Amino acid sequence: MIRNAHEAIISRKTFEAVQNQLKNRKKYITAPKLHLFTNILFCADCGTGMWYRSNRNGYICGSYARHGKKACTSHTIKENVLKEMILNDIKSLTQQIDKEQYIKK
Repeated sequence: MIRNAHEAIISRKTFEAVQNQLKNRKKYITAPKLHLFTNILFCADCGTGMWYRSNRNGYICGSYARHGKKACTSHTIKENVLKEMILNDIKSLTQQIDKEQYIKK
């Protein structure tokens, strides 16, 4: 950057104040956290990947999150309910396996 190469549109003081504000705001902006089922779950209505929202403790339709009611509905699934359902399904499936068939003699 070359200083004083052209006439300033705004004062140096204003420029520095804005730069400080931008730097301070970056501290509070964080990338969304990826959760276990983000974009693995899909909306039953529109087929878009579902996204985790911490304020709902669960997943919402990505189209609804991005575009609101005009894109899809506001249905959600709680993460703890989803985990419990999946674990129950896994337990049920493991009980159905014919263990004798897989044990070597």
